[in-house]
Amino acid sequence: MIKVTDIAEILQGTVIGNTDINVDSIVELDSPTQGGLAIIRQPGDLKKVASCLADVIIGPESIRLDTQATVIAINQLDAKLINHFLTWFKVSQYRLDDQGNTSDIEGVYIGKYTSIGEGCHFKPGVKIMNGVKIGNNVAIHANTVIKEGTIIGDNVTIDSNCSIGNYSFEYLTDERGEYIRLESIGRVVIEDNVDIGCNNTIDRGTIGNTVIGAGSKLDNLIQIGHDVKIGRHCLLISQVGIAGWTEVGDNVIIHGQVGITGGIKIGHNTRIKAQAGVTRSCPDNSHLSGYPARDTKQYLKTLAALNSLIKKSEQPEQRALHSSEPAPQTGWFSKIFNFK
Repeated sequence: MIKVTDIAEILQGTVIGNTDINVDSIVELDSPTQGGLAIIRQPGDLKKVASCLADVIIGPESIRLDTQATVIAINQLDAKLINHFLTWFKVSQYRLDDQGNTSDIEGVYIGKYTSIGEGCHFKPGVKIMNGVKIGNNVAIHANTVIKEGTIIGDNVTIDSNCSIGNYSFEYLTDERGEYIRLESIGRVVIEDNVDIGCNNTIDRGTIGNTVIGAGSKLDNLIQIGHDVKIGRHCLLISQVGIAGWTEVGDNVIIHGQVGITGGIKIGHNTRIKAQAGVTRSCPDNSHLSGYPARDTKQYLKTLAALNSLIKKSEQPEQRALHSSEPAPQTGWFSKIFNFK
């Protein structure tokens, strides 16, 4: 827990409102939970201020007109200063200042402040870092790393060589225009009855959580970006990549090598065909193909029309080629055989 005035001092900001508030959590601006501290990180966040339920909001002074929350007013979001604050919070939240191996299983590392249920099996090379919570009947295979704060439900299988809870891919620029990674303090939450194949990477949320919904199954070689929400009973097939902030509904099937851009919503019961590139949100029960992804029937009609145009453009040349008379024979060949 930290006082709002101490946060303002770290960020070189000014408190507008109640200076006696103590902050015990950092939340997203659209979090449905009352309380905590929220941070405006991009221009699009400004439209969320009026409905924000946080007790404290970090942002420009102008937002004080749109909220009853206490405001820590800053001139700009300084990457080094905000990271200093977020790093302090992350270390405190997951007790990263006190680490050590508590495992009695040979070849397995289990950090401190963890909670592990009954019937779990961990293969050699598994590393479970501080503050991880694991339910019952969970199997984690060789050389998989579960990073700090991850929450795993019951009856989950994670195959070999996965990395769960990586840094989020979110960056700010400093005064020289150089990229500085924004410290990620969120979690990965894997709900009950999830299967995760080999060589998958799942990034933690920057502030909130990355969620894999109950009953969903992930094939091999999949990348799930920060703050992605995968719904219940989804199937993701090999080499799918989903960029940050995207929400995938329930009962969605995403075929191999599909790429989905960040910050969009995929409706429930959607089917996305292999190698599609999804660049915008789609409603429930969509069937998508191609790039940019569109309705599969429309996509196939477009391909048929394109093929028809190509054939028509080739036909005049082909007719000219087949209809032309053979050239008369000349030279020694015609003389020998007396061709006329």
